[in-house]
Amino acid sequence: MMRVSVERLRKWLLAGAGLLILVIAGLLAYAHYRAHRFLTELPHKLGADIRQETNSFTWSQTVKGRTIFTVHAAKAIQHQDGQYTMHDVAIAVYGKGQGEGDRTDRIYGKEFQLDQAAGIVKAMGEVHLDLQVPAGTPGAAEETQATGSTQTHAGDLKNSPLIHVKTSGLVYQQKLGLAATDQEIEFEYNGLTGHATGADYNADSGILVLHSRVMVSGLDHGRPLLLTASQARLNRTNHSVLLSEAKLVTVNGEGDGEGARQTVEALEATVLLRPDGSAERMIGEGGVRVTGGDGSQVAAQHGEMLLSAANKPQSMTMKGDVRYTASDPSRQADGEAAEAVAAFNAQGHVEKAVLTGAVHLKERIAPANGAKGAGSERDLTAATVEMALASDAKGRSWIRDAKANGNARLVVREQEKDGKGVRTSSMQGDVLTAQFLHEDGRSWLNGVHGNGATVLEQKSGNGIVQTSSGDRLDVAIRRPSSGSSSGSSSSDVPGEIDTAVQQGHVIATRTAPARPGGSGAMERDRAMAEKLTYDGKTQRMMLSGLVEMQNADGRLWADHVAVEQKTGDAAADGSVKASYRSGTQGDALHVLAGRADLKKASNMAIFYGLEGQPARLWQGGSQIEAPVLEFDRGKNQLTAHGDGSAMAVRTVLPSAGSTKQGVPAASSTTGLLHKAAVVRIASREMIYSDEAHTAQFTGGVKVESTDGVMRGQRATAYLQSAPARKDTVSAPGSGFMGGGVQRVAVEGEIEIEQSGRRATGDRLIYTADDGVFVLTGTEAEPPRVMDATRGTVTGRELRFREQDASVVVSNGDANGKGQRVRTETRVKRER
Repeated sequence: MMRVSVERLRKWLLAGAGLLILVIAGLLAYAHYRAHRFLTELPHKLGADIRQETNSFTWSQTVKGRTIFTVHAAKAIQHQDGQYTMHDVAIAVYGKGQGEGDRTDRIYGKEFQLDQAAGIVKAMGEVHLDLQVPAGTPGAAEETQATGSTQTHAGDLKNSPLIHVKTSGLVYQQKLGLAATDQEIEFEYNGLTGHATGADYNADSGILVLHSRVMVSGLDHGRPLLLTASQARLNRTNHSVLLSEAKLVTVNGEGDGEGARQTVEALEATVLLRPDGSAERMIGEGGVRVTGGDGSQVAAQHGEMLLSAANKPQSMTMKGDVRYTASDPSRQADGEAAEAVAAFNAQGHVEKAVLTGAVHLKERIAPANGAKGAGSERDLTAATVEMALASDAKGRSWIRDAKANGNARLVVREQEKDGKGVRTSSMQGDVLTAQFLHEDGRSWLNGVHGNGATVLEQKSGNGIVQTSSGDRLDVAIRRPSSGSSSGSSSSDVPGEIDTAVQQGHVIATRTAPARPGGSGAMERDRAMAEKLTYDGKTQRMMLSGLVEMQNADGRLWADHVAVEQKTGDAAADGSVKASYRSGTQGDALHVLAGRADLKKASNMAIFYGLEGQPARLWQGGSQIEAPVLEFDRGKNQLTAHGDGSAMAVRTVLPSAGSTKQGVPAASSTTGLLHKAAVVRIASREMIYSDEAHTAQFTGGVKVESTDGVMRGQRATAYLQSAPARKDTVSAPGSGFMGGGVQRVAVEGEIEIEQSGRRATGDRLIYTADDGVFVLTGTEAEPPRVMDATRGTVTGRELRFREQDASVVVSNGDANGKGQRVRTETRVKRER
């Protein structure tokens, strides 16, 4: 929600109450009615009693002992043609007031002419009417109180305010029941003055029309106002006043500051009056527009307000293409809806507002302290928006909370902290509820709660998009710094998401532009969990509860996963499992670990074991256990190591020769190897390169196979390459670490143990398919084979197999030249 919603909305709703001034037109109509009724009866009386010129006469009519009217004229002349002329006429019309009091209306003018035969009365020159306000008319009680008068009894009208009307050229046609003038009309009442050009009153229909240039100005409850209309029409039958092209301008002492100018306009404005003359309902049709002193404006095709007997607004409705705009140097806002409804409290302040029908509210706030940049934006769309408001003693209102229904979506755009881009946050749900804080005359969005199909989307300036969906969403918005009038601090951007919690069937995705030098494809990661927690300050997302992450390379499962939004790096913890597939061939690579770090930039996955429980990786027949496993997916390279104090790395590789002997290389369903089909290697560190198809072991090694146990300082295992295939079916043993061990090269302080035999040397080559060992040494320390039965054999190069007792000794030079001595001894062994 946003400040645009109601702070300005209240103004145009309250400004509508100013339309009460339309009652003035009703009072004017009443004045004409009283005067014309008297003139209707006057011709007959004058015709019956006056026959000649008479000076200074007074004539009254009494009914049942009560005087109805009194006529006083300085001179009355009866003409030969039956017409009459009266000079300096003063007419008093008496009416019964509330209680026991009487009221007196007075009509006076320089000259009146009467054509008795035609039934026409003309006022020659100016006509003045002083009409006492009927009891119950709005303003009468206030005026009496303001003048300090003291009522002696109920209905005392002695000090009640007067409506004074002045016009000229007034003509009354008795036969038509019509009184009219085409001259200027002026009237005054309760500090208000009015003007109009031309008027007519139909006694039969009870309709008074002010023809053109209607204007009322003055003070209403101490506030200046100006009402203009092209025409005004009073219908006494249905107690209504209709204004055409009406415009009301008031100066409001409340709200944003003293002297705030407000304008209400409508092509047609109708006021429905109660019997006591107070306004009950006001209706505007066609181009209804309300403009605040700050330039804010609300427009609609239809507007309607209901008022209480105390002249306070009760409800307000705007319908038909409702639009709102506001603009000042620090803020621009606009909104639209099909309908807006507001309810008021007993003091006439808005306490609830409802917007319906494709609601769209948008607010743009300039950067604080005149800084350069995009500033911030709020954008809300929903089918319905409900707002609850609070007001202070001066009538200033603010939103307490707001509720958006029907595919509600709130978008917040803020400039990045580094000022180099714009960050966009979007909150969506079947229902969004927003809470606001108000301190020191300022309001700001404090938090948003979402229910039903919620979506949280965040897009950074560098094009990274992070989206999550779930059943429920709670977002806390960063509030302005208490020490900054601009609402910002050096480290925080007010209005950004501070924290967010999403729960229930959470699905999170992260999309990032392709990295330079990469494959050119966008990065896409997807995760599922029961709960998501986001920290806006660190821009870190925490997933918990049956977490599953996946991308194009594979999947990862864990109890908890923390994701860095900027980099995409992730840290997984608790029962970590991972599965990767390299290319379209081969078995998947699986990992079990206590925790893991996933590095996006370097495309690294680092898995850590727990104390007494190392991390474990396997693919097909290959297995690796180590405290730390580092998988470089970019280079297809694996590094396994511990803390460097012992040979903590355990590697199991299938033997390429096992398939020739009819022994299965591995179980594809369990990953467990047949003892006779593997090579086991222990080391401090292991580095496997899929490109070279080799595994290098350092820090002291121990190699175990079906042909014996070998020890040395370092070793290299050469794996057979995957066979080329014409189809796409996975070849057994293909893929990362696929294929069996073809040979193993061991260097440094070699020791070999076989049943009944031991060998030492400096370098060893072991070939798995035939089980042959080739052992060499140095000039100072030649290789040796020590057999429990045959003794010790030495030479430049020794070749032997575990399956028999033969040893092949070669004394050639390093290049294989020179005299070669071959000694072969065969002794059958007992098994």
